[in-house]
Amino acid sequence: MNEISVPMPSEEKFIDKLVQINNQVEKSKITNVYFALPITDKDKTTFEQNRLYMSKITDFDYWKKIINYARDKGFDFIYLLNSPRPILYESPYLFTQLDKLDKLINKLRSEDLKKLRIANIQLMGYIAKHYPDMELYTSTSFEYTQVKQVQNLMTLFPQIKQIVPSHEVNKNFKFLKTLRKQYPNLSIEIMLNEGCLGGCPFRFWHAMGVPTIYSPKVFQIDEDLSPKWFTKNCYSIGDVFDQICHSKNIYPWEVEEYSKIGIKNFKLVGRGYKDFNDGTYLDYYLQYLKGIDNYKNIEDIELKYFIHHLIQTNLKVKVKDIKSYLPNIKHFIKNGHLCASICGNECRYCAKCSENIKKHLKNINW
Repeated sequence: MNEISVPMPSEEKFIDKLVQINNQVEKSKITNVYFALPITDKDKTTFEQNRLYMSKITDFDYWKKIINYARDKGFDFIYLLNSPRPILYESPYLFTQLDKLDKLINKLRSEDLKKLRIANIQLMGYIAKHYPDMELYTSTSFEYTQVKQVQNLMTLFPQIKQIVPSHEVNKNFKFLKTLRKQYPNLSIEIMLNEGCLGGCPFRFWHAMGVPTIYSPKVFQIDEDLSPKWFTKNCYSIGDVFDQICHSKNIYPWEVEEYSKIGIKNFKLVGRGYKDFNDGTYLDYYLQYLKGIDNYKNIEDIELKYFIHHLIQTNLKVKVKDIKSYLPNIKHFIKNGHLCASICGNECRYCAKCSENIKKHLKNINW
């Protein structure tokens, strides 16, 4: 069975909806919810990569009721300290951050919440030293793409429970097989629907640029100095079909290929969109998991609902109309380890797929 991790909903009724989703699918189950206090929360540490904005001010006590409700419904919980921003020794705010971290970890401990997903290796070292009872999970924001990087990390922190490789190596099957073979007891989680640009030149900087302190002024300055710059440029490199074909996004019908190599932990994203808070986004999770069960369940669904990056676009093409033209996962099982070296030069497979789509789907609204 595939184990799926999703963002924790902000209301108990939407946690009930996750239970309902699990009751409608067979090959996968949502088993974990992940969460970071929103940017407006009084107890956040600012070591979080905040993707959730709440109009009201909250604190940990507000959220612990929802966390415990999720646990009572059978979902495991992981807290995100996943900002890759460096530790700034010269910052007078650092001591406040560490004080907030101490208080939050002790609040998590008091509820027997021990799992932390971390994106800053110095912070990981600090927590491993001062809070050895906490379980360490790495964030995809480490952006590890090499076996040796993982080997060195595991030498430093052999207690790590799970790694999430960079989105860039989602379809590097040689890399994933090697990790699975070398670390049979280490959980490897793969991001499914992220949909970032293949070879994104600013993915790491985007993660670092996510605000950790709420300030309206951030959105009033030059757009090119604000987080909006990254989103704007996500849409400026190639057209939508170039982006789709070069992305390392994983589609529901491809998940079984990962199960075959012993990887059964996956992550769905979406907490940064406004329709996550009203529960709409959970319907996309249902469709994704139904698609893992059987492709026929989703052939009439618009493709964009399986690509987080494109959900808010006007792309109207249905899965059944484009699936045969998309890059085939079999190509990457054989050649995925070469993408970083020869894409666009010796190999134009994905570019040709994009050209084919535009040739055969001329009337699609995109």
